[in-house]
Amino acid sequence: MKAVHFGAGKIGRGFIADLLHDTGYEITFVDVNEKLNEELNKYHNYYLYVIEEDYKRKEIDKVSALSPITQKDDVTQAIVDADLVTTAVLADNFPKIAANVAAGLKTRLNAGKEKVNVIPCENALFCGDMLKAEVVKTGIITEEEIDQIATIPNTAVDRMVFGTDRDGRDGIEIGKDYELAIEVDKLKDSSNLPIKGAEYTDNLQKYLERKLYTINCGHAWSGYMAHLMGYDIIQDYFASEENVEMTRNVMLEVAGLLEKKHGFTHQEMVDYIDFALNRFLTPGVVDTVARISRAPIRKLGHEDRLVGPAYQCEEKGLDNSELLKGIAAAFLFDVKEDEQSVELLAYVKENGIEKAVPHYTGIEAGSRMYDEIIKYYNELKGKYNR
Repeated sequence: MKAVHFGAGKIGRGFIADLLHDTGYEITFVDVNEKLNEELNKYHNYYLYVIEEDYKRKEIDKVSALSPITQKDDVTQAIVDADLVTTAVLADNFPKIAANVAAGLKTRLNAGKEKVNVIPCENALFCGDMLKAEVVKTGIITEEEIDQIATIPNTAVDRMVFGTDRDGRDGIEIGKDYELAIEVDKLKDSSNLPIKGAEYTDNLQKYLERKLYTINCGHAWSGYMAHLMGYDIIQDYFASEENVEMTRNVMLEVAGLLEKKHGFTHQEMVDYIDFALNRFLTPGVVDTVARISRAPIRKLGHEDRLVGPAYQCEEKGLDNSELLKGIAAAFLFDVKEDEQSVELLAYVKENGIEKAVPHYTGIEAGSRMYDEIIKYYNELKGKYNR
């Protein structure tokens, strides 16, 4: 079997191609990094190192690479001949690969080939719909023609990956655990699953919310609390078992919501929380509190990682006290290099926290949640002299 994969970065090689290799595909990478392409074409392999298994080496072989710029015709033909097409390029880069994808699918259609699954594996909501829209925009192929020759499902992805240089080769360190959820009803044949190790679902929203409201929420919440506590490195915050339990508690609040809303069992959510915490506690990983907590205005959005689950817990009569404390902490995130932090604090200074909370979160003034956030804000501000 042959797979064409756009994007030979850390997620591309360290996550998606790993699963493609284990499924039995020969992989043709499409990437603009000529140095990396040369290495892949010279050795036809590369190595992954599993962090939790003492960096045990895993070989990914039967690989080659093409440039989307200098080898456009070859990329087109590779798509014509492929049994599967995947991407891991960051959704913002869809416009850069759309013409290559469109040309390949159009030529494949004209050649009378069978329909192919095109699976974008990006950390973005509804990435399949996004990719399809960009391919249509090229004018090379119409939406109707795409539907004749390809299916483009949405996905949810998550894996810990880090670049490394070992033995003079460009390698990737990977976390053992991962998640790749794919919309099964948008595949060309829901009984013929294209990637081993993926999870196939007819309700992708629950997986998207589980990641955003558990991992992303827990990470951001920890970042805002760590900032108040004076930590610069998030791993230093997690070195305290008391802090780990605080983060676990906020994720357990989210677990109660997702169990009630989407039918996850409690054990499934406990296991997922352990998966998330294991990522946060991975030895040798160093990440700054400023990076994790960046863009607080976006993260205080009404449907984003903090306010979204807090609001839904409130609607369902579930405990959200830790979530509300995290929202309050976000209003105290003070990093001069972060444009949104500067804007947020300036608004609070000029208008007061009483106006800032509804302005940025959409939580109604005078509501129970509003009162709790104001209370936590004043408590945290006093405790940490902010």
